[in-house]
Amino acid sequence: MNPSNVGANTKTSRILMAGNPNCGKTTLFNRLTGLRQKTGNYHGVTVEKAEGFIGSGNHSLKVLDLPGAYSLGGNSEDKQVTSKVLIAHEKSDRILFVMDASFAERGLQFLLQILELNIPVLVAVTMRDVLEKKRIRLNLEILSREFGIHFQFVNPKSGEGVKELKDLLVSPGAFRYPIKSFQWDKERETFINRLLQSLDTKDSISLKFVLIHSLKELSGETLQKGLPGISLLPKKSQKYVREQFASSSLRFTYLEELTQKSIYIKKILGSAIFGKVLSNDRFLSTADKILLHPFWGLVSFLGIMALVFQALFSWSEIPMDWIESFIQALGSFAGSYLEEGPLRSLLQEGIIGGVGAVLVFIPQISLLFFFIGILEETGYIARASFVMDRFMGKFGLSGKSFIPLLSSAACAVPAIMGTRTIENKSDRITTILVAPLITCSARYPVYILVIGAVFPAGALWGIFSIKALALLGLFLLGMIASMLAALVFKKTFFKSDSSYFLMELPPYNTPSFKSLGITVFKKLKAFLTTAGKLILFISILLWFLANYPRIDSSRFPNASEVELKKIQIRESYAGEAGKFMEPVLKPIGFDWKMGIGIITSFAAREIMVSTLSIIYGVGGDESEDDLKEAIRKDVDKDGKPIWGLRNSVSLLLFFAFACQCMSTLAVVKKETNSMFWPVFLFLYMTVLAYTVSFSVFQIWNLFS
Repeated sequence: MNPSNVGANTKTSRILMAGNPNCGKTTLFNRLTGLRQKTGNYHGVTVEKAEGFIGSGNHSLKVLDLPGAYSLGGNSEDKQVTSKVLIAHEKSDRILFVMDASFAERGLQFLLQILELNIPVLVAVTMRDVLEKKRIRLNLEILSREFGIHFQFVNPKSGEGVKELKDLLVSPGAFRYPIKSFQWDKERETFINRLLQSLDTKDSISLKFVLIHSLKELSGETLQKGLPGISLLPKKSQKYVREQFASSSLRFTYLEELTQKSIYIKKILGSAIFGKVLSNDRFLSTADKILLHPFWGLVSFLGIMALVFQALFSWSEIPMDWIESFIQALGSFAGSYLEEGPLRSLLQEGIIGGVGAVLVFIPQISLLFFFIGILEETGYIARASFVMDRFMGKFGLSGKSFIPLLSSAACAVPAIMGTRTIENKSDRITTILVAPLITCSARYPVYILVIGAVFPAGALWGIFSIKALALLGLFLLGMIASMLAALVFKKTFFKSDSSYFLMELPPYNTPSFKSLGITVFKKLKAFLTTAGKLILFISILLWFLANYPRIDSSRFPNASEVELKKIQIRESYAGEAGKFMEPVLKPIGFDWKMGIGIITSFAAREIMVSTLSIIYGVGGDESEDDLKEAIRKDVDKDGKPIWGLRNSVSLLLFFAFACQCMSTLAVVKKETNSMFWPVFLFLYMTVLAYTVSFSVFQIWNLFS
């Protein structure tokens, strides 16, 4: 009676963390496991799972953080995974259910379903502080007596109660089988119990749960995807249940179950909740009137994003200087032990210079992850989705697509995986196809390098720097382009109505900075371990291509060392390849150096920075500002700047629209289970990028 292999075949006992969305479950998971976490995919699906460990030695426990859900069953892929893992649990599994005290009725609805699975449960109750602000008290002893399981208050954000919960998790008897759960009316409950006593099956796990849903199915109800039906019972039992049901006049429906459960929960909470509600939400209500307003909500979103990009430039200057100084010192130190020659050049220019050119931008990438995390934890992202729903509806999408699109600002790969929450297939494919147009963190090193080198300094209204506004403009350009592309796709390939957008706005919350720190650390670690390896490999390869075949310096007796370096690059394998591409690149304002950077950036967008660092000969004993200076001074044979404003804008536009990322194409292939969509994605974005760059550069030429 195992409906799925997901979550099965587990040899060691696990703690399965379940709960409603926005109940503090993932924050609690981070608190309990710290940095002892790993991520991967559930078997057979693309939904990401987070596993962690608490305790040590023989008391070490594996914890699995399941996607948030409101009930067992659902159409989206992540909800199906939660249902499958819980329904197909192993006998040794236990459930840590996380319940939001401020939405206790909603949480208990889900808990009642879980209690029917015949599995030991422990309930961690969050948001106690929210109730206390309203002068409401929830008596957990009454809930514990009612169900026979343990309820424990915990505050994942502040850490209050986390140590006690950890001790409880490893103690015997913390997880208990319920002594009582929801019961139907007397007639139906008697009928169910009579069937349970008569059914002959070796697998009794979740038998009552399966039987109840079988009776719903026989009553004509359409079971939600992922819920077990009568087909899971042995054939002999199926026949018996059908006969008994047909001879009765009983009906089991979702509506009747929901009604009876609501009455049962209200009765319990009526005796467990004390105090009089004190309305102190006037300020938050005013904030919502602004943030959820059709016009002012959109203005607020743009203002918040402007502040984020301003901070990316201003707050990161000092740590960037530290990293630059460290790389410079490291290059000088490493070079001092080697004589002048290819090995020293490889170490300084290829390895330290190439990799270091990208590491300089770690502060900006960290800040981006940090700010997105704050917006998520405070509850603002959900409100932005609500505001953007009407706007996105004009382009054929719903607000469900907004969160994956906004998360593309960090990386398109998890954003594309995040589209699994979109139930409408055409909306999901459309979102996948337009998500790479959003400016991701891998583009920022290139944007910041080019904008910092070419765009003028200064500030608008004395607040926002021109460079920060240029970065914001590229972000908005990606958003607008994704919306227009979505409109085209919905009018052509996917001529179907979008799914309705229904969501519950979470309460405003104070972010947990420890949880934010863990999240940022995990994302940076993933960036350095994945992109870092590629950057190192390609940096070494590029150094070789840019330095071989070696020129005979005696052929240029009057050339300076700088001139010899330029001649070496022009005559190298990289130079020859760049010159071969120039006829295609010239109409959009690129020279062969930019072309080499575009080719290498296909492995990872940020590699273009290390490519330029190697091509311009910026070694480990020089700072990142030297690369900017080299870009500013680079001129063509006619003495015109290679990196003039129009050339640079053309490059930025090409980079904004082109799909320069193998990982993105790989995850699209995995998510769609088709080669057609990643090929289509690459071709349409490349054509779009070249067309836009060509148009802008050529029109600019006409008026210059």
